[in-house]
Amino acid sequence: MITALTLAPVLAALVIYFMPERRARVVALAGSMVSLGLMVYMLANFQDIDGVQFKEKVAWIPGLGVDYFVGLDGVNALVLVLATLLAPLVVLASWKHQDRPRTYFILLCLQFTGLFGTFTALNFFHWFLYWEMAIVPAFFLIKLFGSGEDRDRAALNFFLFTVVGSIAMLLGFLFLYQQAGTFDFIELGRKGVNVHPMVFCAVLCGLWVKAPLAPLHIWQAPAYAAAPTPVAMLLTGVMSKMGIYGFLRLVVPVFPAQLEQHAHTLMGLALITILWGAFLALRQTDIKRMLAFSSLNHVAYCVLGIGALGITAEGLKIDAHALARQGVILQIFAHGIAAAGLFYLAGLLENRTGSRGLGDFGGLSSVTPRFAAAFFILTFCSLGLPFMAGFAAEFLIFSGSFAVAPAVTVIATLGLLATAVFLLTMLQKVFTGPTPERHNAMADLTYCEGLIVAPLLILVFWAGISPGTWLFFSSLLN
Repeated sequence: MITALTLAPVLAALVIYFMPERRARVVALAGSMVSLGLMVYMLANFQDIDGVQFKEKVAWIPGLGVDYFVGLDGVNALVLVLATLLAPLVVLASWKHQDRPRTYFILLCLQFTGLFGTFTALNFFHWFLYWEMAIVPAFFLIKLFGSGEDRDRAALNFFLFTVVGSIAMLLGFLFLYQQAGTFDFIELGRKGVNVHPMVFCAVLCGLWVKAPLAPLHIWQAPAYAAAPTPVAMLLTGVMSKMGIYGFLRLVVPVFPAQLEQHAHTLMGLALITILWGAFLALRQTDIKRMLAFSSLNHVAYCVLGIGALGITAEGLKIDAHALARQGVILQIFAHGIAAAGLFYLAGLLENRTGSRGLGDFGGLSSVTPRFAAAFFILTFCSLGLPFMAGFAAEFLIFSGSFAVAPAVTVIATLGLLATAVFLLTMLQKVFTGPTPERHNAMADLTYCEGLIVAPLLILVFWAGISPGTWLFFSSLLN
């Protein structure tokens, strides 16, 4: 079933290649909906047991210990929900795309499969194939269909940074294989292999670039700003979560000794990224670039929680590690929803007006009340207001990290203050005050656009009011 979920978009891409170009979007939507439907079925049948469920394991290259091994567990269930949910929304957001639609939708479908495969593969060999498969279509989508004079440079920087990080990670795992004799993530976690620090650093580098985190983040803002809006939704909503998922799947179980040794350093670097991302966002006048640095800031909270998992939590009255782990997984979900929605709305704003500078707007809440309401809700989720997904996630992360590293956690809360400043400033400049005459006739959120935003808004409140519904999956960790 997981194989069908993963490969449905590839099948759609093949059909698109042979079908009339005008039907490309319909086929792409059908492929993504098949994946979403299979994901819903698996969630409905997800059992209250530890370990891998819906497992598919077949010997592939026995001489190298390579199996085709996929499955669903507490680590990847929620992030796969996020990916399969956003896939059809991204296709719907691309519905009016007219520039070489066959090529565009084939690349989108290939990227969907790369993402789904990355989140379900449990053997490094084909996990790495999917990891790379998610990068290549994104490069061409930015380069061929992006906007702005710097789109070629943005696409190239994105590709070079991520590929160099991937090469480092590949070399690290090859050395790890020489010592452990397996590529199986579950088996590696059980063995607890003690490796050379350089192997750990190599794997860490690949994940660090993908997240991204400072100082390897410089590709992020240009890529997000240049990418077509639906692609930016994927980049910030799902692709940035590949790095965090890699920390949970690889670093935490496979390198526990190294994580414990470098936990404080990891939390320190996460703290730098939180504050640096907020500082960079404060300086922006471009809405998309501000949202890009906001994403950098929010993803770093996940790494703060991951660092807390490496610090001894004995003698505490709470299970700090469980709180931090659940917070990280919920933050992946919460931020993915909010960030994808905000980039979609920012793209609509640019399409309607031809601009995206903070100083180009004002008073839009009186002209486009439905659009403003959706933008406010998703922004408040990013701010971490109570009864929204962002609050539940950040509360769990800070509760877990404060128990083991109070000083770093207290300083990290300054990032919340800075986040409030730049996000509220954005809302003030765009939606309050006098409305420029040229925007008086701006169209409000249409019915079709509302259908794209509505699932995200529902999940923002659902995960905020009843986080236990979604934390159920992350509580079942092997």
